[in-house]
Amino acid sequence: MEAKGLRIIGIDPGSHRVGYAVLDFPDSNRSKPNLIIYGTIEVPPKTPSPDNLIQIKTELDQIINEFKPEFGSVEELFFVTNVTTGMRVSESRGVILLSLGENNIPVVQPTATQVKKGISANGNANKKEVRAAIKMILGFHDLKGHDDSWDAIAVAFVGKSLLHGFGQLKIKSSKT
Repeated sequence: MEAKGLRIIGIDPGSHRVGYAVLDFPDSNRSKPNLIIYGTIEVPPKTPSPDNLIQIKTELDQIINEFKPEFGSVEELFFVTNVTTGMRVSESRGVILLSLGENNIPVVQPTATQVKKGISANGNANKKEVRAAIKMILGFHDLKGHDDSWDAIAVAFVGKSLLHGFGQLKIKSSKT
């Protein structure tokens, strides 16, 4: 029997590497989530569109179907100086949002600054500081893999605080 609580998928979008993390926030202690899974969807760098987008969507759909998150938190695209990179990440975000939408998963979209500030109290935190905050605050000490997946943990954690009103909306819609 599963523990009651709230399950959120956090996603750090990229054009060829997408970080993801699924966190459970138990009713008994919503400030200390359980890390269910985290990792990266990796597409070979030279893979053209739409092939890269198809792979991202296929793998994300598999994660969603297996772990059944109730909410999604997808990091907003930050300002980029390389327009081509920004466009490719935007395409990836679109596919991610489509996948969540097709699975009827409500989404919040924190900015990178909100994520950094929410996990480390510093809106300008670097990758090392974000990872240290995840270890200290959440107690996830054995993080492996790419920093995209660690960022996704932070995106899920901070996304929970942005869910005001979604809980009541979900309760109302499930009764109609």
